[in-house]
Amino acid sequence: MFEEATTLLSRSQNSDGGWGSVAGKGSNTEATALALLALRSLGGHNLATQKAGQWLAERQNSDGSWPLSSTTKGSSWSTALALIALSESADQRDRVVKAGNWVLEQEGSKPGILANLILALSFEKKIVHLNEDLIGWSWTPHSFSWVEPTSYFILALKKIKSHLPAKTVHERIEQGELMIYDRMCEGGGWNYGNAAIYDDRLWPYPDITAIALIALQDRRDRKENQLSLRALIDMAQNTGSGLALGWTLLCLSIYGQDGAELKKRLEQRFVKTQFLGETKALALSVLAMGNGARYFRV
Repeated sequence: MFEEATTLLSRSQNSDGGWGSVAGKGSNTEATALALLALRSLGGHNLATQKAGQWLAERQNSDGSWPLSSTTKGSSWSTALALIALSESADQRDRVVKAGNWVLEQEGSKPGILANLILALSFEKKIVHLNEDLIGWSWTPHSFSWVEPTSYFILALKKIKSHLPAKTVHERIEQGELMIYDRMCEGGGWNYGNAAIYDDRLWPYPDITAIALIALQDRRDRKENQLSLRALIDMAQNTGSGLALGWTLLCLSIYGQDGAELKKRLEQRFVKTQFLGETKALALSVLAMGNGARYFRV
């Protein structure tokens, strides 16, 4: 399975050096960053990884951010994955530092004054239960903070923090971590944005929980981490998603947990579906089945 997934991933690389969401689609930053890490995990640098690194370098915006795709210019959350992919490349240090400084300037927005006033004067139940003073990162600049992009940005900052202003990076990481803990679902784990809407508790998802736990790996002894790790292990027993299994296996490796049974299920799902040729799932499976967890350690 490992060799076949690697072959599929390698063959789906576009002529421009990047990867699309599936073979034949236009290259995007998210898919290219994950595919680059996957191929690097197989044995260092070669022509494919060189072209992928060049694709990422050439698409960086002047402010240090990355757009989501080669056909857009606006800044996006995929900057975090590009940072992680390039963080260990000495020849990309200037780009990485520039991107890191851009990340430090980004903050998810709060509800406006008018929205808060309307809600305060209404008789409606509170829609979401979260601390609005805790700011993370958003999918696009100047929008609401979400758990998944916040987790990516925290991980990216932790990997490059020695190259950034110490006080500022510490404060931004701490704020982001507090936001993630504030959004934890009852019983552990994370949904995409909130733990509850109105009075209805939301359920956690394995991929989001795994990504959040990876970002919080240096807080592994906290009760929230341990509770969420147990929740993730339980959720993983009932998922057949290549994406979720890949992230879960990477998380379990980082936390020193046995993932042998999940690897068997990942292999079975690949044999049955080949993950529909989705680049992210293929890349994560290659990373998870090999030694790719090292790229997500801090």
